[in-house]
Amino acid sequence: MASKDFYKTLGIAKNASSEDIKKAYRKLALQYHPDKNKGDKIAEEKFKAVNEANSVLIDPEKRKLYDQYGENWEQVQQGGPAGGGASGRPRTTRQQPPFSFDASDFENDERFEDLFSQFFGGQQAGRGRAPRARNGADLEAEVQISLEDAFNGMTRMLSLGTEQYRLTLKKGVREGQQFRLRGKGQPGQNGGKTGDLLLNIRIAPHPRYTRTGNDLRCKQSVDLVAAVLGGKARVPTLHGEKVMTLQPSTQNGAVLRMRGLGMPVYDTSGSFGDLYVEIMVEIPRELSAKERELYEALREL
Repeated sequence: MASKDFYKTLGIAKNASSEDIKKAYRKLALQYHPDKNKGDKIAEEKFKAVNEANSVLIDPEKRKLYDQYGENWEQVQQGGPAGGGASGRPRTTRQQPPFSFDASDFENDERFEDLFSQFFGGQQAGRGRAPRARNGADLEAEVQISLEDAFNGMTRMLSLGTEQYRLTLKKGVREGQQFRLRGKGQPGQNGGKTGDLLLNIRIAPHPRYTRTGNDLRCKQSVDLVAAVLGGKARVPTLHGEKVMTLQPSTQNGAVLRMRGLGMPVYDTSGSFGDLYVEIMVEIPRELSAKERELYEALREL
């Protein structure tokens, strides 16, 4: 059995997909990130453990070896015996020359220097060779805003642990747009650069409008007389209340376009999409005696 259960570390099942591994890793990496837990040694150790577990499970070949050999997977990968003393254990099918390994396999692994010394003895110090710098990985998070925020543009302060960051969004920001906070991801190693924090925009559903690109759609109730004879209807929009002209015999379900009353075009001053209004004709629920008389007369005609 493995002395470290990488699946338990990430809180996932042994049959977890690559996407499940990525999700669990991003969540835990954000939770235990040093910027959010300054001076917390327990969080620091958990952050390292999460990185170690992810570096193995996200790699299909390493994961296969880990699932088969547990804590001995690295020995097997290097072509050594899996059990430490037994000589009849299976080995990997990949043929490698003596003492060869891929240094990238040990990214974010503090045992790299120890393993290097184990294979090459004092040669590292003799050559004055410094450990290779490695940049920190990027982290991702979601920021949910309202449609009105996307329409007007906004500035929001984001809190990550004890740190606060200012995020400014221009008018017309879209669902799925990504913004980068540089230097707020995982710390680098051996002098490498800190990774970035990637913020993905999510726009909350709106009770009245649906959005397609820069255009908006909504439904608008109009009275029966205005639909039959033509007239005016007042329509609430994100630009304020506007007057819409109805032509005679406007049908229920008809869609009318109000030009320039949609969303702002991102990063383009003065440019807007359109608003498409679906007409919902209201049928009177109660009629006065005079109204009934008139409708009866209309039916006779």
